[in-house]
Amino acid sequence: MQDVFIEYMVKQQKTIKTAILKILIAVGTIIFALAMFALVFSQVLWVFSFLAVILAVASFFGAYFLVTSLNLEFEYSITNGEMDVDKIIAQRKRQRLMSIKWRNVEGFGKYKPSEHIGKSRAQKIFACDSPKSDDLWYCITRVPQKGQVLLVFNANEKMLMAIKKYLPKPLLLAAFKKS
Repeated sequence: MQDVFIEYMVKQQKTIKTAILKILIAVGTIIFALAMFALVFSQVLWVFSFLAVILAVASFFGAYFLVTSLNLEFEYSITNGEMDVDKIIAQRKRQRLMSIKWRNVEGFGKYKPSEHIGKSRAQKIFACDSPKSDDLWYCITRVPQKGQVLLVFNANEKMLMAIKKYLPKPLLLAAFKKS
């Protein structure tokens, strides 16, 4: 059998929640900086003025770092019977969310939120562009130190073809049955 290697990356869509968070960070930074500059012009000791200017400038750098950290991407790397899921934060930091061995998967299929309501899982990971996307798939697996995990991810046709090769037969038949 030929080795399989596929990479797929999705960018998380912007939501109202992240937009509001960015606005709150910007407004908070501006208010803090204005307060620091007010301290500078209030004729207090020069040491406090110098410190206030440094804090004001540092707050803008901190705000930039926080706002750009809200830009997330997810990368899936399928190598033979395994898939690694990474979160990429602002194109500057990569964090491994989990690794999956397809032969150990307990559940797999097209993601329908209504089927997962009320089911207890140790952790739910939404490594997708949007929880309301059309091309969402899920898998349920056990991960050391996390327990049973529900992973929701985007999948294109190439990824699905690779996954089919390694998925246990009962899950394969259930996930890809003709309706």
